[in-house]
Amino acid sequence: PQSVPCAGGQRCCPRGSHCGADGQSCIPDPGMGGTPVGGGHMVGSGGDRMGVGVPHRVPAAPRAVPCPDGTSECPDDATCCVTAGGAWGCCPMPQASCCADKVHCCPHATTCDLARGRCLSPGGDRDVPLSTAFPAWKRQPPAPVELRQVLCPDGRSACPDGATCCQLSPTQYGCCPLQN
Repeated sequence: PQSVPCAGGQRCCPRGSHCGADGQSCIPDPGMGGTPVGGGHMVGSGGDRMGVGVPHRVPAAPRAVPCPDGTSECPDDATCCVTAGGAWGCCPMPQASCCADKVHCCPHATTCDLARGRCLSPGGDRDVPLSTAFPAWKRQPPAPVELRQVLCPDGRSACPDGATCCQLSPTQYGCCPLQN
């Protein structure tokens, strides 16, 4: 697959077209027919103006909160707290206060009142029941993601399947989200 880089190497157009003077559109070459790509605009994923991609970017894994031991983690928007058994547990709220009994926790900016079984606001004017932490799980290494790739002409760079290798300089390639 081929594409044509635009000035500055930040955008590209499919083969058979060239970059418009506005730097935002692809104009069909004379004799190639057709209309400007994307209604005159280069469009990338998510409807944004298309730029040259970086080879080998992998989407981020679902987020989790790592616990201080480096081997346990809690779901996103939870807080790691040490449990009575010495293991890590998860309080089901972000930036929670872990209670001294190592069983319960309270929302951010509240304190544990274990005698009353409540979480108190700093002014003492509002309280909510204590929450109970649940066990954290052990962190798993991310599973390898199998990506089909297009090898660029330099034999070293690769782009995701469905993208085009776009030569940015005599020694550097980028990825354009266009086929051919």
